[in-house]
Amino acid sequence: MISSNTENKNYIIIFFKNSYETFYNIFSFFVKTTGVYLLWIFLHYVSSQLYIELCVPKTITGFFMSPFMTATPQCQSLRWVVYNGANIINNMWILFGTWICSKFLIIPKKDNNHEK
Repeated sequence: MISSNTENKNYIIIFFKNSYETFYNIFSFFVKTTGVYLLWIFLHYVSSQLYIELCVPKTITGFFMSPFMTATPQCQSLRWVVYNGANIINNMWILFGTWICSKFLIIPKKDNNHEK
């Protein structure tokens, strides 16, 4: 009875160890493949919010100061991140769509060895 209980514990430990390694490998692959994409989404979002807050505030003073603020380095750099971030996100959607299409739209190869 004691040996079967120890055997069960060993199986459980091995199961959880293998499950952890599998989960870690999948998570690591996910982070590596989507990390850059998630970083650009984050940068785009934060830059958009900061641009509104710092460069075009929702006040009457902000309205009159916005032509002067848009020339400042911080507003130009935030605008650059927003613009290029949106382009990169769009390109990543195109890449993802192309990859999906390549998985679903497989064109069979002609076999030239068999003549009819």
